[in-house]
Parts: sequence; structure tokens; C-alpha cells
Amino acid sequence: YQRRVREAVVSTQSTGSSGINAEYGDSQHISTTMLRFTTLLLVLSGATLATDQETFRLSFGQKGLDWFETVLATMEDITKEIIMGGLVIDPMDLNGVEVTNLKMRDMELPKPELSIVPSKGYRLNSELTMVIDGDWSFGFLGGDLTVNTKLNLDAVAAVDADMKNGIFRTAAESCDVDFVSLEIDMKNEFLNNIAKGMVEDVKERIAGIVCKEVNTALDTSFNDLFQAIPHEVKLHLLTRDIVFGFGPDSNPIFSSDHVDVPCRVQAQSKIPFPFAPPRGISDSVDPEFIGCVLLSEHLVNSVSFLALGKGAIRENIPNKRFPIGSDLTNTAYFKKSLPQLYKAYPNKDVVYKISNLRYPKLEFERNLQKVDVPLRVLIQIDGATVINLKLSLKTRGHLNIAGNVITGSCDEIKTKTVVVSSKIGDIDAGLANDIMDDLFSKTIIPDV
Repeated sequence: YQRRVREAVVSTQSTGSSGINAEYGDSQHISTTMLRFTTLLLVLSGATLATDQETFRLSFGQKGLDWFETVLATMEDITKEIIMGGLVIDPMDLNGVEVTNLKMRDMELPKPELSIVPSKGYRLNSELTMVIDGDWSFGFLGGDLTVNTKLNLDAVAAVDADMKNGIFRTAAESCDVDFVSLEIDMKNEFLNNIAKGMVEDVKERIAGIVCKEVNTALDTSFNDLFQAIPHEVKLHLLTRDIVFGFGPDSNPIFSSDHVDVPCRVQAQSKIPFPFAPPRGISDSVDPEFIGCVLLSEHLVNSVSFLALGKGAIRENIPNKRFPIGSDLTNTAYFKKSLPQLYKAYPNKDVVYKISNLRYPKLEFERNLQKVDVPLRVLIQIDGATVINLKLSLKTRGHLNIAGNVITGSCDEIKTKTVVVSSKIGDIDAGLANDIMDDLFSKTIIPDV
């Protein structure tokens, strides 16, 4: 079972890594790049610089546990295979009666119940029906027997952060077994009456076996599985490979109606990060939700800094959307708005080269997302730069997630243009800003 899960996890990680290969060529639009980047941030809910502070938090309420109960119920066949294949029942000596070769023939495991134990962990309550076959012997007498039992299992597990190894660990806190019924069939009415005197001993043995298996799973098997899950992910983001390491920030917080799992990650950067360490996360999940991922601004800005540094975002026109011959790609487009350009270069092909001067900075308010990125805009004719502009692009908008669909709306876009150099004489700052607004309204802003 661990091998199957490990292979599934590795397969998922591999698919995720190759699927998020953010290679953006010059022909793509900066707006599309930024939207995809925002989507990438949501997918990589843990990709950021590590500090000694929490950078993201996974939270889930009782509805999340209810959902997980349904998942476990759909895996009943797999669970039966694991339990029946791994359960070892030792021989029993019941007042001189030797019971050996005990094996589980069948079992029923209805949908379990999971609940939160405040300040401690979680509780598993499940009804279990088992049919066990075996052999018995007493002196020179012997035969086969069948044990039919129904019991209620109540187990509590704690979850702690193993900071040294960078994983969460489970530990068994308690295990109780309450028998609804237990019958021993020795294939003979007289012997069955004798077997009634062994019922309490058999209950005690079976309860010990069941709790031993549960405690072993919580103390060892689950933790081996956690250890096998990759804690590092290597992603190729634009022009560089970045390795992210994931781990706990502190022990999970078990409240009365939800669980918070504080996490942090690690990433290396040769350049110091230009912003303060994260302050931690104070928000919690709405108990009405199954669960959610809470992201800090430090998280998204760290990814932006690592992946989208100076020059990482590039946009060239002409491109597929605006090929040579389009209005934008000829100086005639500026005949009225910037007549000195047309006068100096009449009916000439124009090339625009747009790149970012630093990483996009993101800021979040409740139900609001802000993006601030400085851009370099070069207007070239015959391979030479005629106008060099520095532009600040700021946007405000909303990002909505419904099911597996991410949608966005842009409520406000502001640009501020500074003329760095010009070969056609002085250009008024207000005029330059109007020209860039017009240019961006036809190229970038519609996509934003």
C-alpha cells in the first residue's frame, strides 16, 4: 500500500512539475504572462522563501473531515485488502484449549466517522465486523472454528510537527474497543456451549490485536508514508530551476470546529530578498467550507522575486496578434498623437520591446488583489531605439475560484510614463502617458 501511494505521489509531483514549465517567449503578451503567473501562485500554494515564520496555512473544518470519510468509504475494498493481508493473529491458549492458524476470512468496514479533538488531534470511530477462521485442539481432540464478531473502534491520534525532519507526525493517544457481539462456532452444539466460557478471553485478545494494529499504523505506518512523500520540488520557472522544500512551521492547531496546519517552505536565492520576513497568518477557515489554503503576501512576492526578476517578462511587437502591417507597427499610427515621430520617420515599420525592470509586486486586501510592476518600453525603427520609456503599471482586481475554474476581473489600471531618452526632441510627460495608455489599451489591458 505504501508503495502504491508513493508511486502515486511521485507521479503527481512529476506531472505537476512538467505541467508548470513556464517558458514564455518574446511573442507572448505580458498580461497573459502575469495572469498565468497568478494562476501559478495558486497552484504552488507553498512555493516561496523559507524563514522562521509561517508562509501559508492549510485549514479544514468538520466538513473537510466529512468529505474525507466519504473518500475512505469509496476505498473500502483497498482498506479491506490492507487489513486482511496485514493483520497477524497470534495463537491463543484459552484454559487449555489451543487455538491456532487464525486468519481473517471476511470483514465489513462501514463509513468511518472522523471528528476533531480540541487541543489534541482527531478521533476515528468505526464499526468493524470480522469473520475469523482457525483450528482448535484440546488433548487428542481437535477441529476447526469460526469467530464472528462486531465491534466499535474508538481511536484518538495526535499530530505534531517534527521540525528536525521537516514533516508532520501522527501518534496514537488512545484506543478503545467495545464489542457489540462475539460468537464462537466450533461446529458442534456441545462444544459451542463450552466455547461460551471463552468469549471474554477471546474479546480481550481480539481487542488487543485490533488496538495494536491501529497504534502501529498511527505510530509507524502513517509516518513512514509521510516520510516517503517528496519534500522538495524542482520547478523550471522561466529561465531558471528553483528547488522548493516544504515543511511544518508549528504543531497543527485543533480547534473546536476546524484544524489549522501552519507551514513554511525553503528556497535559495543568491540575491537577498527585498522585503521583510512574513508576519505569520492570523486568519482561519470558515467552518462552512471543506477547507482552504491561506497564502501570505510574502509567499507570492517571493515566488515573483525568484521567477520574474528584471528582464524575465518580455513582450515584442510585431507578434502573432499584431503582425507586420498592423496599424500599430507603422509610424503612420502616430501621425496625430506624436507628429514629430511620423515627420522624422514617415511610414516606417515600428518595433516595440517591453520588459520588466523588477519583479511584479503583489499586495492583497480582502477580496482585492493589487499588482505593481515597472516596465521598460523601447520604440525602435530600423533596429535603433528612437524612444526609451520607463513605465509604472499598477492594476487592481479580483480573483475568483469556483470549482476548478479560476476567473479574474480588473477594476482599475494606472500607468505613469517617464521619458528616459528621445531622438525626436522633447516629449511632454502627459503626452507620453496618453500615448502609452492608448498603446496598452489595445495590447495589454484587454487581456488584463
